[in-house]
Amino acid sequence: MPGRNLAYSISLPWAERYTEGVSFQSFQREMGVLSAEFVAAHESPLKMFRDCLDKAPADDPLSRVLYLDSKTYLPGDILTKVDRMSMVTSLEARVPILDHVFVEWVTALAPRWKMRNGDQKYILRKLAKRVGVPSGVLNRPKRGFSLPLGHWMRHELKEMLQTVLLESRTLQRGYFHEKGVRRMLREHFDQRRDHSARLWRLLMFELWHRNFLEKVGALNEGTSDPVAALSGEAG
Repeated sequence: MPGRNLAYSISLPWAERYTEGVSFQSFQREMGVLSAEFVAAHESPLKMFRDCLDKAPADDPLSRVLYLDSKTYLPGDILTKVDRMSMVTSLEARVPILDHVFVEWVTALAPRWKMRNGDQKYILRKLAKRVGVPSGVLNRPKRGFSLPLGHWMRHELKEMLQTVLLESRTLQRGYFHEKGVRRMLREHFDQRRDHSARLWRLLMFELWHRNFLEKVGALNEGTSDPVAALSGEAG
């Protein structure tokens, strides 16, 4: 049950609690979506996160977590998405706040200037207020650029999800545990829980595998026309 994961997480030291929250670990423990063979054959992301926290050149928890994010979430997710989405629309994006001189200065600041009483980006907000940014802008809720995955997964993409994730071609790879995948789909379609983000990841992973790794495999087997193999036109 969901509450069981929460209770377990609360019992952990802060570093382990944070890494659990930014990984697939707690969900895997509950649902068993990944096969035991796949999990055993690969290094745990939790270990990688913990190693990064241990190497952080700081003592306070906030600075160590920010260091972890700067090594993982920032380059592997946020900057990657910005780069790809800007390129596909022929835009050249810039990230001036990530200038290395500025980042080094901010990193050296005491934690109280980064977050205070739960208020994130404290010093940036104080500066914005000083130069005249209206309080209505500073204090309004954060808005992301999220996709309507919940709706898609129960309507337009429902048939595709079931077909792709439960197809023998997918399950025979040995990545996913069929029972866990079926349980997740059932809970989502019955609207007992919203698994849209996790289902999206599984779907994208499988489609990526089909579009790239399978074609690379075809090339390695001696396909005579590599261009056709990569474009999906090889017979």
